[in-house]
Amino acid sequence: MNLHNIAQSLKKEVKGSINVSESMSQHTTWRIGGPADLFYTPIDWEDLVKALKFANFEKLPITVIGGGSNLLVKDEGIRGLVINICGLKKLKINGEEICAQGGVKLPYLASQAAVRGLTGLEFAAGIPGTVGGAVVMNAGAHGSSMSDVIAGVVVLDYQGRLSHYNTSDLGFTYRSSKLKSDKGIVIESNLKLAIGNPWEIKNKIQKNIDFRKANQPWEYPNAGSVFKNPPGDSAGRLIEAVGAKGWQIGGVEVSHKHANFFINMKGASCRDVLDLIEKVQTEVYLKFNILLEPEVLILGG
Repeated sequence: MNLHNIAQSLKKEVKGSINVSESMSQHTTWRIGGPADLFYTPIDWEDLVKALKFANFEKLPITVIGGGSNLLVKDEGIRGLVINICGLKKLKINGEEICAQGGVKLPYLASQAAVRGLTGLEFAAGIPGTVGGAVVMNAGAHGSSMSDVIAGVVVLDYQGRLSHYNTSDLGFTYRSSKLKSDKGIVIESNLKLAIGNPWEIKNKIQKNIDFRKANQPWEYPNAGSVFKNPPGDSAGRLIEAVGAKGWQIGGVEVSHKHANFFINMKGASCRDVLDLIEKVQTEVYLKFNILLEPEVLILGG
């Protein structure tokens, strides 16, 4: 497979940037990951459709990412075409309703709602992801999640076909949705908020951000929570209870500030992270008979 020739052929079909052998460490908040064969950032969903059809015709595997905040990419990288939806960032606000494309960053979305006195997105102000990925993963914090505000989404499948989903169609569960298994690309989300007190909204956002800064190690590259919380318990509590804070394999370490955050101290590899995940899972299982389930998505290989 001549990647440069394929990239040149794709460039004739679409707008947006196309890179060959792009390091995925530049596109994940963990700063970990090998090269993507082809890395494409569309600027509108029509070009996204063209890219999907091109990949299918060329029999290229397709991977879609957003802000990279919950991703662990293997050291071998990702074969085929990686599509980054961060170029899809149009935002429309009409009264209490917001229409946001999949690449809109959550902190920006929350801030735009706040300046208009709309409440419901305060929880999202400190989450470093995109709307599309947040819907797929049902991202949340501080007792709220995307499922609380989503009224409907427009989804593109990997064949380039559009579908409209109502909230009830999405199968939201804790940190997951139907789209996680269906591999749908959320290109547009409709959110229903409520009128609130602008001062209270701003104050709540600031409190949430201050809490995250005080209790989570955002001064180091990380992917957010590594494990899902088991029912009625906290993954961070369980990890801390086995004495795992400060455990280190290679360049990755269990944070002293929050045990469910693994931080990239310097030059961590995916293998380092996977080995540390396995070690923590084993020790928690031996002590509590609970198998922690990873929240991060593992791609590539």
